Amino acid sequence: MNIHILSLKQQPEPQRHKDTKKILAFLCIFVSLWLYFLTSAVAFAQESSPVNGGWPAGIEYTVRPGDTLLSVSLEIGLDLEQMACLISRSFAWEQPLVVGQKLTVPAAPFLCHKVQPGESLTAIAASYGVTPQSIAADPWNLNGGDEYIYYLRIPLVIPQPPSVADNSLLRLPGGTGGELSAPVSQPLPANWPYGSGHLAWPVYGWITQGYQPGHSGIDVGAWAGTPVTAADRGVVIRAGWSDIGYGNFVIIDHKIDYITLYAHLSDIFVSEGQVVGQGQLLGTVGSTGNSTGPHLHFEIRDFGQRVDPLTILGQ
Repeated sequence: MNIHILSLKQQPEPQRHKDTKKILAFLCIFVSLWLYFLTSAVAFAQESSPVNGGWPAGIEYTVRPGDTLLSVSLEIGLDLEQMACLISRSFAWEQPLVVGQKLTVPAAPFLCHKVQPGESLTAIAASYGVTPQSIAADPWNLNGGDEYIYYLRIPLVIPQPPSVADNSLLRLPGGTGGELSAPVSQPLPANWPYGSGHLAWPVYGWITQGYQPGHSGIDVGAWAGTPVTAADRGVVIRAGWSDIGYGNFVIIDHKIDYITLYAHLSDIFVSEGQVVGQGQLLGTVGSTGNSTGPHLHFEIRDFGQRVDPLTILGQ
């Protein structure tokens, strides 16, 4: 009887079975973590799209002492050439801004057209691919008594943003970009303000929205706290809070016709007037201002006009 009982006792488990169980447990943990990060990234990319397509509709800005057309255009998120269509239909570029004047961004995106002698409304509409009726529908474009109209607002249609679900998420290169700097024979002086013209990626993450009418830059999704670096050498001309939806933001003048803007930052580590080098830490990714999730909104201006960053970065 005792012999029978001993024979029923559990025999030691072979070592290979133990190893198999460990491998299976590791695979289960790995797959679970991979699925968690994948679903989190997709959900994050979908929720970080800016409100209203990024167009600063209805934003009202009051002109302050020291303001210029360029500085105001940077503050409210418009091209320099669009400023005429906020100030006056008979605007002249040599006229100064009036301190205290209130400028309001219209509800819909627009281009600002300078009317040439002999142009007709039909010809202007055809050149932009819109109807004369759509131009006339904007109260700005209606003749105000004896005022001569030099500038017309041309309406733009905001396309639907592409879905990121089809092509998953595009991974971007890192933001240091040191290898893209123009070669120099000796170190640059610390106060050298001129960029190389070779702009590097400012952050490591995923493109969640591209450049399009009504969205003046690109959105790069990244985890909160991810470092944001200068795309090129230049001078910080703005660092602080934006009242029009950028949240904490930094603007750099690269002194070679390029100006870059970095928005929705959580922290800012530079100050206005500071010279920064390419790849220098500016701040960290956040979700401040008009934002629904952590991401970097990045803009490039060339001669005051916003351009698609994807055509310049890394070139």
